[in-house]
Amino acid sequence: MNRMTGIAVLCLALMGCGSRPSENRTQYLRTEMQSPVSGPTTVTVTSDSLLKKENTRHLILYALRPLPGKAFSSELDRKFAATTMYIDLSPGKGNRTAEISGEINYYDHERYVNARLEGDSIRTILVAPQTIPLTLNKPVSINLPQGIHYSVMLTDSQP
Repeated sequence: MNRMTGIAVLCLALMGCGSRPSENRTQYLRTEMQSPVSGPTTVTVTSDSLLKKENTRHLILYALRPLPGKAFSSELDRKFAATTMYIDLSPGKGNRTAEISGEINYYDHERYVNARLEGDSIRTILVAPQTIPLTLNKPVSINLPQGIHYSVMLTDSQP
């Protein structure tokens, strides 16, 4: 009987340890980009994969296809846009900073060769570098050229 009681107490103690929140939860960086004529493009990556390193640039690519039925305000709105955003995160958990820059390339046609976008861009617009503070589970919105909306959020929930 004493042995059964000891096993029951040990099981209850282990169950309590398992339900305690982990100190080392994986954090994710969830980003979303949308132009006035495209649908949203969402990308989620582990935040540790974007930690700032010397001689390294972390990039995320976004395809912004114009959707039928949207009202075009300029000739560029009719073109396929491929956006490259460079993101470097500061180390730590919870509050962090992100260094963000990039470029928006407009193409006449969306064409791929061996899964790589091919062709000459007809216009490139640079996204000025900026440093933004990130707070866990609070999105930060950035307005880019040509009315493109970009949001960045540090989260601990899986995609």
